[in-house]
Amino acid sequence: MLAACASRQANTREVLPRVDNSFFVREPCKPTSTASLSPKQVTGLDELPASVRNRVLDNLPLQAVGSTERVKCQDTAARLLEDRLRALCWLEARVTGEAGTGTPAAQPRLNVQLGARYQVDTIIWVSENKNVKVSPTRVIEAAKSALPKDNACTASTLEDIRARVAKLGDFQQVVVMPGPADRQQKKVTLVVDIKEETPPAPQEKAPAPPEKAPAPQNKAATPK
Repeated sequence: MLAACASRQANTREVLPRVDNSFFVREPCKPTSTASLSPKQVTGLDELPASVRNRVLDNLPLQAVGSTERVKCQDTAARLLEDRLRALCWLEARVTGEAGTGTPAAQPRLNVQLGARYQVDTIIWVSENKNVKVSPTRVIEAAKSALPKDNACTASTLEDIRARVAKLGDFQQVVVMPGPADRQQKKVTLVVDIKEETPPAPQEKAPAPPEKAPAPQNKAATPK
């Protein structure tokens, strides 16, 4: 399993662990370690911002030199990178691998074809549970207000939408992910997934003040 990199501050860090977790459920590769690939080991990602490129190349599965699982895990790394790129709206990304030579670290070499960059469709879906009090209409309005003029579906677009929606309430988590795609129009429907609002912390009752002992009464002197 990949190292957890989730953060409530950056939506792409929320999306990628979701991709990774679902991915490893169906993949037979059991990596002996994980590592970040350098730009020299991956071709085809030059047009991605450095921050996004580093993120999608982080914590990829590896196997030791000579292991019978090495080729299988290299293919898993390629498929995982492919899924990560598609989760960031590069829905036509294709990744192929080739064995590295003379490297004791056993890190794969990957070739990426990004394909077309998809735009955000005008339809936005909202997924929320019954404990969320904010209406889907307000969520959709907030999401659309964060869209760029060209409707580009980039990592920055996803993060901006997440930030706008997160301001609507005190949610446990807000994740923005690409959903169904129109491959002819090169557009994708975004899904805004909202976890329930954080309940207010219970307030401790202040301890009751100690009971005061009754003040002594001064008895009037009885005249003799």
